[in-house]
Amino acid sequence: MRRIALLLTLALAAPAAAQEPPRVPTRDYAATYAMTGFGTEAPKTMEMSFNAATKRQRVDMADAGQNISMIMELGGSRMWVLQHESRMAMELSGGASGDRDVPISPIDKDARLTRVGTDRVLGIACTVYRVVREGKPQGTACVTEHGIMLRGEFEDEGERGKMEATRVSLDRQPAERFEVPPGYQTMQMPAMPMGQPPRR
Repeated sequence: MRRIALLLTLALAAPAAAQEPPRVPTRDYAATYAMTGFGTEAPKTMEMSFNAATKRQRVDMADAGQNISMIMELGGSRMWVLQHESRMAMELSGGASGDRDVPISPIDKDARLTRVGTDRVLGIACTVYRVVREGKPQGTACVTEHGIMLRGEFEDEGERGKMEATRVSLDRQPAERFEVPPGYQTMQMPAMPMGQPPRR
């Protein structure tokens, strides 16, 4: 899951400079991504959707044989992990004071994004950014003017992975899709610093 989490940082890309994409997508969207190069146990597809009104993002994938979803309040204090087979929802809240919010972008604060060109994915224009941290390349992200990631490539210690959109919808996303479904049992999990995935 570590490599997938790093690619999700590219999907939410955008720290500070004016040339970088919006920190939060500026419109609703839903996309399906094909994923390659993450090992035999990694999911091969992932779905991501966003509701601009609530600033909530949802990620759907199969992990360890289970269908799971993650709903995140970007810049808020909560996220939920849904396990659909057991109809369970684990609610995770922020940790210590000063580190309670779900980051708008979980990309490392000291990482630098540099515009390197433009491209098109599924006929949609996007800008390509190179991500570098501590002088080492972490990958690239091709992001639309609305802050939607269409392609991300990850590299770390000689290992590589890629995710690329195979379907994109810019239709309005219903707010109820970003809530815990009715009938799911919610469990409150211990406070943890947000931006770090739970240990497995």
